[in-house]
Amino acid sequence: MFTVGLAGVPVEIDNRYGFVEDFCSGYQWKASAGKDQAPAFRVSVTEEKIRAYTQTCGRPMTPPEAECALLYREICGRMPAYDTLLLHAAVLSVDGRGYAFSARRGVGKTTHISLWQAAYGSRVTVINGDKPLVRRGDDGHWRVYGTPWCGKEGFETNTDCPLTALCFLEQGQENHMTPNPAADTAARILEGTILPPEPAMQDRMAALVGALTRDVPAFLLVCLPQKSAAELAYATLSGV
Repeated sequence: MFTVGLAGVPVEIDNRYGFVEDFCSGYQWKASAGKDQAPAFRVSVTEEKIRAYTQTCGRPMTPPEAECALLYREICGRMPAYDTLLLHAAVLSVDGRGYAFSARRGVGKTTHISLWQAAYGSRVTVINGDKPLVRRGDDGHWRVYGTPWCGKEGFETNTDCPLTALCFLEQGQENHMTPNPAADTAARILEGTILPPEPAMQDRMAALVGALTRDVPAFLLVCLPQKSAAELAYATLSGV
């Protein structure tokens, strides 16, 4: 059993396999001045759920890997109580401003992130390559946080920054970028997040998605896998 800090929330993990603690080693909760050491909540996964997941997840997976994935689902299901939700996106920070790029599987989130790295070099920090957390502060502003759950490429940094804009990626024959309608933005966020099982928490999640859609500008980028696509995105998003 150990405690991690995720989006500023201390979470106690009751794990069966040492793999999980090693996986989360960069996110161990460290108490400091002004921080309460007590975990906000505890998560665990039964052996039966782990076994079932290895058989139904659609790819080869060991029990320790399955436990790790299921624990994050449990965590994300509890996070709306802390004004936090999972955002299925690759997030990078440029000059202290966070940009989230979301796309359906196979469209090319990782490729697009690599184009930003090629174009802007050391100015780019990849916060998370696949499964960051976003949290709405008491001031109404959103921040995005790295997590150890970050996709197969392993792009993650244990840091956070303001979430400045969302960008949905689609493949196309040329590069063009437009504001994304609010209804479509909300639908895409819901499609990529993890919904809590409890009805009351689902209502909290719906309110958070509505606030995120209202508070953070969203765009649609139809693009080719070219450096010019990253340059177009930067020119648009940096002006938000």
